[in-house]
Amino acid sequence: MFDINAKLGHWPYRPVRGLDALLHAMDEQGVAHAAVSSLSAVHFLNPQDGNDELVKLIATHRDRLVPFAVIRPNFADWMSDLRICLDAHGMKGVVLYPNYHEFELTDPALAALMATAEELRFPVCVQAGLEDPRRQYRHYKTADTPPTAIGDFARAYPKVAVIAFGLKSGQPQLAGEPLPENFYFDTSNYEFLGDLEFAVEHFGADRVLFGSNYPLFNPRANVDKVRCAPLEDADRQAIAAGNAMRLLDM
Repeated sequence: MFDINAKLGHWPYRPVRGLDALLHAMDEQGVAHAAVSSLSAVHFLNPQDGNDELVKLIATHRDRLVPFAVIRPNFADWMSDLRICLDAHGMKGVVLYPNYHEFELTDPALAALMATAEELRFPVCVQAGLEDPRRQYRHYKTADTPPTAIGDFARAYPKVAVIAFGLKSGQPQLAGEPLPENFYFDTSNYEFLGDLEFAVEHFGADRVLFGSNYPLFNPRANVDKVRCAPLEDADRQAIAAGNAMRLLDM
């Protein structure tokens, strides 16, 4: 399996598990690889501090962990940070947090990022939501990024793979139908029996990627969504690993 949506770092409102626990969970659940980004970067003023921290943390595990950069296109000199992440750190994708970093997916600054993504053929992920609002600290609640905005973003940049992280069942439809050909979504926030089968039937297995949203969500529960769903073997393998490996050219 290939987890397209894992994170490492700090979370301000509760303790979360770190690198050793991630590797243990991967071994226990049969997950060979994971794309990881910095959880710390969500709240750092400059996300690049989190990107730099992540690269050092996973330095001896690059055979299994594929780093993604958290980029904030409304922060000074962010394009230089992106180049460092790509050229010096060897990161293979980008994660955006429009809600936490307070920018719109229609921001013209994103054109430069998406042009680079098109040229270098890396995916751009948009985190819709990180935690259920009921678990968020009551004085600091952050609304999800709307699926409609992510769908419009994908349509605006049709040559870049856009992966929505954390959409719930029923929300991919809100991105607009038919879905853009470059629009994908992960399984991390699918909660109920039948959700994954409906997604495959409605959108096709090639749009869906296994993601755990570790450490904020339970990794075993997310593995079991894919492992136990009544799917054709080819569809299950595409979701479990094949789609991620194709998008990352692995």
